[in-house]
Amino acid sequence: MFDILSEMFARPGNAFSALPFWFWNDRLDRDELVRQVDDFHKKGVNGFIIHPRMGMEVEGGYMGETYLDMVEACLEAAKKRRMLVMLYDEAMYPSGSAHGMVVKANPLFAARALYARPTGSYTLEEGEEAQMRMALQFDGDGKITDVRTDDDEIPEGYIWYDFILGFTHGTIRGIAPDEEDGQPSAPAAADLLNPEATAAFIASTHEVYYKRFSADFGSTITAIFTDEPSLTGRCAKMGKTEIDENGRITITHKIPWTYDFHETFGACGGDAKMLAAQLFAPAEKRWARDGKYYYDMALRQGLLNAYYKPLQDWCLHHGIALTGHPAASQDIGMEEAFDIPGQDLVWRMIEPGTELTSPDSPLAKCSADMARHKGISRNLCEALGVCGQKGNPWDLSPAEILWYLNFLFARGVNMIAPHAFYYSLKTPLQSDERPPDVGPGSIFWDQYKPLANYIKRMSWLNTTNTNNPHAAVLCDGDYMPVVPVKPLYEMGYTFNYLTMDQLEDRVRVHDGKLYIDRYVYDTLLIDSRLRLTPSLVRKIGQFVTEGGKMHRGSDFGDYMKKNVKKTSYFDAQTADIRFVHLTKSGYPFFLLFNEGDTWVRGHLVTDKSGACRRFDPFTGKTETVYAEICDDGLRYPVEIAPWSVVILGMNTDVLPELGENPGEVLAEITALSETRQTFTYTPAENRLVRFCLNELHDRADITVNGQSAGVLLYKPYRLDITDLLTEGENTVTWTVTGSPANTYGKPVPTVLSGARVEITEIR
Repeated sequence: MFDILSEMFARPGNAFSALPFWFWNDRLDRDELVRQVDDFHKKGVNGFIIHPRMGMEVEGGYMGETYLDMVEACLEAAKKRRMLVMLYDEAMYPSGSAHGMVVKANPLFAARALYARPTGSYTLEEGEEAQMRMALQFDGDGKITDVRTDDDEIPEGYIWYDFILGFTHGTIRGIAPDEEDGQPSAPAAADLLNPEATAAFIASTHEVYYKRFSADFGSTITAIFTDEPSLTGRCAKMGKTEIDENGRITITHKIPWTYDFHETFGACGGDAKMLAAQLFAPAEKRWARDGKYYYDMALRQGLLNAYYKPLQDWCLHHGIALTGHPAASQDIGMEEAFDIPGQDLVWRMIEPGTELTSPDSPLAKCSADMARHKGISRNLCEALGVCGQKGNPWDLSPAEILWYLNFLFARGVNMIAPHAFYYSLKTPLQSDERPPDVGPGSIFWDQYKPLANYIKRMSWLNTTNTNNPHAAVLCDGDYMPVVPVKPLYEMGYTFNYLTMDQLEDRVRVHDGKLYIDRYVYDTLLIDSRLRLTPSLVRKIGQFVTEGGKMHRGSDFGDYMKKNVKKTSYFDAQTADIRFVHLTKSGYPFFLLFNEGDTWVRGHLVTDKSGACRRFDPFTGKTETVYAEICDDGLRYPVEIAPWSVVILGMNTDVLPELGENPGEVLAEITALSETRQTFTYTPAENRLVRFCLNELHDRADITVNGQSAGVLLYKPYRLDITDLLTEGENTVTWTVTGSPANTYGKPVPTVLSGARVEITEIR
């Protein structure tokens, strides 16, 4: 079986392909679309997400017959090449309005909001209506001290306010230049808390696609992607609280709301005082704090029930998956409704050096851990959009692209949706819209196939396995602790985020352990900021009483070090190393990711016993790694280059192979100071020669004795040139290609430093 896994790693198949956002951002031409599909296929990209985008022009517009003809041409081209297609549900985002068609069909389906005004002192806009009335008492500072409803006896000094259901006037980004943010023609955002608006959305998009392409649903068409739905829409006019000369509040700011939403708010634990405290400043801070907690809970519940679950049900009954991602990086509660949970890594919200501290850093585990606990094999991340250097997004080097991909793989993501492959870069309208192009418009597109295969192999390895966690970290639906888990990453402890809803509704407690799907936890870590319900306290109490370990606080690292022993670890663990222990088809795999910029050398130490192989995700090849016996079991030498990964897999069906591993001894370095240089070489057995660089920005093409030796794109910038060398004089040349920012953004100097030829002896 282990040999079969090795073969599958080498050739994982189209299901694990990158699925890029394919920006349809210019006048569409059928032949050019099909040509690009073929180009993707030749580069190892065996799928795509059709994404109507700013600049798209087609007769009849979005979802018209000609547009659907273009989709059909791409589906047919994909089918012939056994490629996979996802449909995007909007033009362009956030999802839910069908390019404004939902609101055009019924203006009352526009995104709604609640605000308050003194009773009898206003005129309603068309479509607005008063939902409820409350009498408020204020202190001398204008803060509410009491709230009474219509049924109460109202003492003197109270002021009646009507709570009005209005509109946010939010929009989405459309596909025409005059539909951009802030433009009067921007499509209106829909009320995603209203299931009737969602039904209109489905009728305008999903049903239209299905009517035309039903034969492809569940085969070529695998999923529909919904993108960061917003309750307010973009550029929403939420107003601000206004006070007259007598100190009376004449109008409040707005909060997202919809018809009968007070029932959802009440069911979550909110009351009249808490609601009033969302629109007025309360004298009792607890009203605002508790009200915000229950209001946020109600919004999550409302969005799940009114938007996500109808989409999920529709997809289920039409043979495809619902995927995409919620609006925020920590919205793990929203992931419950996805068949393929997803997240979004854009805008350089994480970058080298902030991968453990950014509030957005949990995003990869947000989707991965939800998939783990739901027993779902795949989870997705839309990645690389606007991840270039701040102020110059086209400046995104191939080396950084690989860093971002490894960041995701280290945390369990196994479906990559690159943002984006551009249909056109013809004008600034296309090239300036959320760059960079990380596919055909990149400087390494001709070298993309090795990266495409890398993505497939890493995605395959991350699929259908367990990650052997040391602990579960409790989280809320929209809060995933960041600071407390930082030491866990740095110390090599594996954990998974477990939501409070999952713990309450799906976890089974038995004999001091927490069981959910195929995961079992004997240690539960709880951030002290989490608010626990009485039923959760009882369940956690049962877990502890039966022998489970629970720690509440923020010092997770100290607790784990004292109470949890690692049976597999890296003996040179640093803050930059991410240690991952997977079990796949019963066999242990160890992944060590280096997110730092220096080499790290040490040993994998494990109590697992078997013949060890090193797996190369770029080539698919494996090689034997010999074991040494040590106090904690067996140990294997590991050296991890900057921004790289080392993968070791063990065949536990056979005995470990003991012995000394070949090592490299540096024999000679020839520094190269020109772009063409000659050096003398004497061949010898067990001699390895590499062309090396210290730094590169962005691409170096190397030739040796007039023959192409390869291309350097990724750290550690080393290229084996041994087989191209002859005895005596040899000539090496190299050319550097700079950032695409030089064409589409701000000019960036090319960088190449530390060019040299290194000769090492293998001993």
